[in-house]
Amino acid sequence: MSFQDHFSGHAGAYHEARPTYPDALYDWLAAQARVRDLVWDAGCGNGQASVALARRFARVHATDPSAAQIANAEMHSNIDYRVEPAEQCSLASASADLVTVAQALHWFDFARFFAEVERVLPVNGRTGYSPDEQAQLSGGARGQLGQGEAGRSLNTREGTRERAK
Repeated sequence: MSFQDHFSGHAGAYHEARPTYPDALYDWLAAQARVRDLVWDAGCGNGQASVALARRFARVHATDPSAAQIANAEMHSNIDYRVEPAEQCSLASASADLVTVAQALHWFDFARFFAEVERVLPVNGRTGYSPDEQAQLSGGARGQLGQGEAGRSLNTREGTRERAK
């Protein structure tokens, strides 16, 4: 699956019209992470979730394949925005404490993305998806999802990689 850029032509308008999530959701996601050093916000668009996560994690690695979306993102000192697809993350293996996807999971190549998630999360790493995105998942990925309060979803990954130093 190659990247189909549906948003660059109207990235500025997208930034203005994009809804946000309540702070309670980000508080809950942060509470699920055993460590709050690094969160990967995959498919970040123009960074609404990234900015909220930056208030709760030491560092945010925010990625989107659209350079125009990244150009419209709100800059923060602890957010590293990267133009890269979710299926090819530049993070080191076992380096992210949490992987989030707000409203972009349906655009991803699931097999390749979840291989990257498996690679970048250490033992007991977590992934969080929008409840709307859960319907896109099937098989093993969907089966790993657990329900949190108020419909929040979380995937606990029990892996074998030790956390990157």
